[in-house]
Amino acid sequence: MSSLKSSNYPRMSKLRTSTSSVHDQLDKKIMAQSPFDNKANYGQFLCYQYHLMKHVAALYQDAQLATIIPDLQARDRSAQLLADFQDLNMPQPAAMPTLNELNASHYESLGWLYVIEGSKLGAAILAKEAEKLGLSDKYGARFLAGSEVGRGAHWRQFMQSIEKVELSEDQEQAMLAGAQAAFKFANALVEISYTHSPSTHVA
Repeated sequence: MSSLKSSNYPRMSKLRTSTSSVHDQLDKKIMAQSPFDNKANYGQFLCYQYHLMKHVAALYQDAQLATIIPDLQARDRSAQLLADFQDLNMPQPAAMPTLNELNASHYESLGWLYVIEGSKLGAAILAKEAEKLGLSDKYGARFLAGSEVGRGAHWRQFMQSIEKVELSEDQEQAMLAGAQAAFKFANALVEISYTHSPSTHVA
């Protein structure tokens, strides 16, 4: 979003500013696991992403949210993630009973989607790292691939949808709280996921 005027996207600017600290924490936690040093580490990274996407899967099937974000269902990357597991001969991770189901209101859910959709921008850098392991958008790193319309255009469409929806002040605050909650969950999930899957065999 840095290349776009904040004045054109005031709501997105609030989301970014209010979550910058917890966002930085998450980036550091993930990279501290050296996810692209070798395929075993990458496999653990995929497991983490699987548990995260599993937690938010219901959002992408939500008909009410789809009235705000028309292509919502098509934005779900779960199928690509499962294909990556198959490519690498990895079993689908077992469910973690310690994780509660996502409990977010309609407007909090918009904040959660901001976090998940925003991660696709950073995935461009991660995809280049994955290439060093012999992975690509056709094999093992499908989950990190960009949209057919391009990452920037895809993100811009999402931002415009968020900006267009009518929200009261309380509803906007709920959205901001949802984004905070999403980043906090993603941070906590790093420890939980890596403890749950301490070692991963990757073909």
